[in-house]
Amino acid sequence: MSQYRTSRNLEASIIQYIEDQLIGDWTNIRTEKTFARAYDGDLPCICVRCGVTDHTRAEIGETSTYRTATILLDIFAENDGQRLDLKDWLIRKLRNGLPYYEYTIINGKIQDKTQKGRINVLNILDDPIDFDADKNKLDVTDRYRHLITLLVSLGRIES
Repeated sequence: MSQYRTSRNLEASIIQYIEDQLIGDWTNIRTEKTFARAYDGDLPCICVRCGVTDHTRAEIGETSTYRTATILLDIFAENDGQRLDLKDWLIRKLRNGLPYYEYTIINGKIQDKTQKGRINVLNILDDPIDFDADKNKLDVTDRYRHLITLLVSLGRIES
């Protein structure tokens, strides 16, 4: 038995929250946690990744830090309309924050989770991905891409 560490807990909590929110609002949208897997299935897909994380000292002379993580949400859509609708939907669902869980893993599978606070969304940047090429010449997965970048915090000091 093992447990995810903070970065993986952030990814798993966000993926689970998005999957729960999709029910009743959208159908047939995959969520993935690795960028490469987004290319291995049907569209649309939302890929959740933990990017750059800043660990700022909480107090001078101490080793405790305050974590601010960058979460990358890559949207792979079927068309421009779906891309815009999905990004607006995601922002609306995530901007007020969401539960943070710590996960217990047995034999590589999630067995249990315990809510240990909230993920606070501090900033949101949404950016259409433009490859500066004719969309018809791009791979279908790359034609209608969008990147949402969240700056998040758990609002607590880590020792």
